Amino acid sequence: MDTATLQARLVEIIAEEEADPADWAKVERLCEILAKELDETGFDCPEIVAHYLSDPDIRVRDPKYGDNQREYIRLYINAGEYDDSVAIPWRGCLIFFVLIGAILFWLF
Repeated sequence: MDTATLQARLVEIIAEEEADPADWAKVERLCEILAKELDETGFDCPEIVAHYLSDPDIRVRDPKYGDNQREYIRLYINAGEYDDSVAIPWRGCLIFFVLIGAILFWLF
């Protein structure tokens, strides 16, 4: 398995989900097959992909959750990578450290 193949398979699953009407049994089957292949090959996919493949039952019950997951998967498909980390607001940290430094300077 490589990234391009994974992306193509994810496009196929999203297309099936967004068909009118969606065949959720087929979506679940496609997700299970892909998850199994990823497991067998040891391909290191982003956590968001693993969650997406394990959650078709939740997406069918909660359309808003499904929309959010599909949005994240589209970002992965378009960029070829996905960062699971949370960005640190550096300006807030800078202000905090400057204030702490000023307080320590004032105390000593």
